[in-house]
Amino acid sequence: MKVIWVISIVILSVLSSCNLAEWNQMRLTKKFASKEVTEQTLDVNGHHIHYFEGGNLEGQTLLLIHGFGGDAQVTWNKTIIDLSKKYRIIAPDLLWFGQSLSNHKPDIYAQINALEYLLDELKVDTFSVAGISYGGFVTMGLAQKRESQVNKMIIIDSPGITYNVVLLDSMVAQTGVNEVSDIFVPKNADQVQFLLNFASYKKKRIPKGILMDAYDLYFSKNHEELKQLIVTLPNQKQEFLDKGFNDIPNSKVIWGENDEVFPLSEGKKLADYLEAEILIINKSGHAPNLEQFKSFEKLFRYSLTD
Repeated sequence: MKVIWVISIVILSVLSSCNLAEWNQMRLTKKFASKEVTEQTLDVNGHHIHYFEGGNLEGQTLLLIHGFGGDAQVTWNKTIIDLSKKYRIIAPDLLWFGQSLSNHKPDIYAQINALEYLLDELKVDTFSVAGISYGGFVTMGLAQKRESQVNKMIIIDSPGITYNVVLLDSMVAQTGVNEVSDIFVPKNADQVQFLLNFASYKKKRIPKGILMDAYDLYFSKNHEELKQLIVTLPNQKQEFLDKGFNDIPNSKVIWGENDEVFPLSEGKKLADYLEAEILIINKSGHAPNLEQFKSFEKLFRYSLTD
């Protein structure tokens, strides 16, 4: 259920006459290419997977898994640029996000299936993996399937398999919506603004035109599939918890201190389960990788090398 903080999408593109989010996307694609990280697609087993891959092809592979809202590019753009000299980066759009689609039933199993095909296609033997919010759920499911291949696992603001799903009811009551998908699957620009405020430490009012551009690019498609991803997650989370790990990967947990989507207490519970160190970022909400990038990236680098 990742909510991507898209304010940063538009700040750098306010002078553009086209869709501002699209302009920023083109700008980032060119910037990635300058770091030898290129845009690719893979069609396999009913999946159309859009992804970015490249960087240091002699380095360790780092798989970056985004969450709800946005896509791989807008979620991980600063991290990709920062780490491409050292790591081979693979950053896919999850199914029904960005430019990825599938004819499979929308659930976490389809996400894991697509990632396994992608790893096999790219001939990845071992890898480190980081997942943020909904991407953390996917990360832990993938790590269970590919346990012997995972070097490091980094979970960011995602309670994953230990999540107390009763808190979803509290979230609905707190926000005054009818169901949890009303929060994470916006249907108009005003709901995008609400989502941004809910996910962010610092609340900002974004001009309506900019919100519409962000909505059109990141939130206007695949509403029913995205809703199903949320609806099916609680039961599937329990299935992964029941399965557990034979050998928990070397893990770190990174959390925004002021996360209103998933409270810090859930991060501490997950860290205990994973026997992992939890690294807390002050003055940050649900997207510390965007709100507090310097602090986040310092802890992220430490998590990969420790």
